[in-house]
Amino acid sequence: MKAVRVLEYGGQLVFDEVPAPAIARDEILVKITSTAVNHVDLVKASGTARQVLPIDLPWIPGHEFSGVVDQIGSDVIGSDVAGYAPGDAVFGSTSGMGSYAEYLAVKAAAVAKKPSNLSFEEAASVPVAAQTAWQGLFTHGHLEKGQTILIHGGSGGVGAYAVQLASHAGATVIATASGDDEAYLKSIGASRVINYREAQFEKVLREKVDVVFDLVGGDTQKRSFLVLKEGGYLISATQPVSQEEAARRRVTGAMMRLVPSGDVLGKIARLLEEGTIRPDVATVYALQEVAQAWKDIAGNLPGPYGLSPRAPGAARTHSHGKIVLRVASHEHDIRTRAHELYLARGAQPGRELEDWLQAERELTAKPRRTN
Repeated sequence: MKAVRVLEYGGQLVFDEVPAPAIARDEILVKITSTAVNHVDLVKASGTARQVLPIDLPWIPGHEFSGVVDQIGSDVIGSDVAGYAPGDAVFGSTSGMGSYAEYLAVKAAAVAKKPSNLSFEEAASVPVAAQTAWQGLFTHGHLEKGQTILIHGGSGGVGAYAVQLASHAGATVIATASGDDEAYLKSIGASRVINYREAQFEKVLREKVDVVFDLVGGDTQKRSFLVLKEGGYLISATQPVSQEEAARRRVTGAMMRLVPSGDVLGKIARLLEEGTIRPDVATVYALQEVAQAWKDIAGNLPGPYGLSPRAPGAARTHSHGKIVLRVASHEHDIRTRAHELYLARGAQPGRELEDWLQAERELTAKPRRTN
C-alpha cells in the first residue's frame, strides 16, 4: 500500500510503498478515504518532544481518519468487532499505526459509524478534536447544565467543539480568541468572546467560573487560577497543571490525554447527524501534497514546539478549521457514496446507476478545496 512516512526525526516526508497491515482478532482493517492533520503529528516528527512523545522510526503519521471497512477480525462473538461488516463507512482515531496510508488496522472499540450527513473529508476532521473536547469537558471537567466555563483557544480545532458541546450541555460559554473569530464563536454557541490581544481575561471577568478548559498553556494557564471558583476544575490539554497552586486555591487541576473511545465517538456522531454540532474543514489536500499541508499548519504553531513560528504580526494561514488529506481517489469517494445511497434507499435493484450519478453530483457540487 501507499503511505507517508517519516524516516528520521526532522526529516522530510516520504511517499512510500509499504506492506499492508495484518489485523488482530479485535481489530478491523479500514481502507482510508481521508485523514486529518494535527499539530501533534508535526511535534512528534520534529523530535523536539521525543522524551514525552516518542515514535518508532520509520513512522507513519496520522491520528484520525474516515474510510470503509475492508476486513474484520475473527473475534466476532460478544465483541466490538461484531458491530461492523465489510463496506461499512466508519471514522475514528488511532494511537498506534498512523492513518497517512491507504489501509489502517485499528481496534474496533476506537471507531464508530460515519455520520451519514458528513462527507468523508468532514468525518476525518472530527475524531481527535471532538473526543478531546468531550473528555476535557465531561470526563475530567465534570461540566454540568447551568455552570459557566472558560475555554482558552476557543477557535481552534478542539476549542470549537468544546464551545459547541458545552453550549449544548446548557453551560454558559466564555471563550478567549482573537477578535477576528468573535462572530464565528458566537455562531456556534459562545455567550462571550474575550479578545486576548486587547484584554486580560482575569481583569474583565466579573464573576468566577466553574471550569477552565485550557488549550493554550503557559502564562494563560497560570492566570486561570484567578478566575476559578473554589471547588472548580482547571483541565489542560497542553501541559501539566501545578498541583501546589491547585491545592492552594482549593480547585482540581489536571492535564488530560485523549483516550479514543468508540462509545464517545458514537455519541458525537449522533449530535453531528442531528445538526447539533458541526465540523469545520479549512482545506483539503491530496495525500501526495502532505508536505504543503504541514507547511500550512506549521505557520500556526507557537514557538515552543521548536517548529518555525510565523513572523510577529503575521496572519495565520487559517483562522479555524481542520486541514484534511484525501487518501482515496475521487472515483472511490463516488463509489462509496453511491453504495451508501443504495443502502439508504433499501437496496432497490435497478437504482445503481442513479445512485452513482447522484453521488457524483453531490461530490462535484462541493469545491474540492476551500480557504
